[in-house]
Amino acid sequence: MYSVNLAQLFLNRDDHLFRLKRAERIKNVWNLLFFLLVLTLLTYIWMTWLGLGSDSISPNMTALNRVEYEFQKAWFLIGRVGYALLFYLFTLFITPFIFWLFNDVAYKKIIVLQMNVLLILLLERITWIPLMVYAGLDWYVSPFSFGVIASYFTGLEYVIYFCGTISLFQLFVIWYQIKWLQTMSHTRKVWIWIGVLIWHLLLWAGAAALSYYDLLLHNLIIR
Repeated sequence: MYSVNLAQLFLNRDDHLFRLKRAERIKNVWNLLFFLLVLTLLTYIWMTWLGLGSDSISPNMTALNRVEYEFQKAWFLIGRVGYALLFYLFTLFITPFIFWLFNDVAYKKIIVLQMNVLLILLLERITWIPLMVYAGLDWYVSPFSFGVIASYFTGLEYVIYFCGTISLFQLFVIWYQIKWLQTMSHTRKVWIWIGVLIWHLLLWAGAAALSYYDLLLHNLIIR
């Protein structure tokens, strides 16, 4: 029996991974899943309340009456909550499924891995808040990402978005996932490295594409 303790999986990783690897039953998973769901929703609601990402409705403010504009904001909030749910489900259930297909580790144990990954990703998003509010920096030019460096070498928006998705937080997630899978799985280390890196490259490319086409749509709406 192993009771999941996310803090100890960070602070005392080797000992708790050894215990988790030997465990036949895992406790406290559903409680933590609910806690992380609430934390994810609150993070995105907070960002929405501060107006982050509301560029698509702000230019229309003068063309709408008060009621119409409030409806626009309400739909924007609903959309952000929906995105938060998709982000939560993808991180905690889709990514573990992909790792489970190629590694001899129980699916439930990989979900435990992704719980800490979700915490790291939420922390990254929280760092965006002061950068956007006080410095006016979008997420892809965060000082923790490589988007700033890319912007000095190219004006291609997709490339900047792609590099912007690669951050110190993302690199730590890759390191954490690889170390975790190396401990829990008998898969050869080289295949773990290849699998995790390819998966993240696909995620970065997809996130950059969504941001790029969202910008195009935003420009069309303004015009």
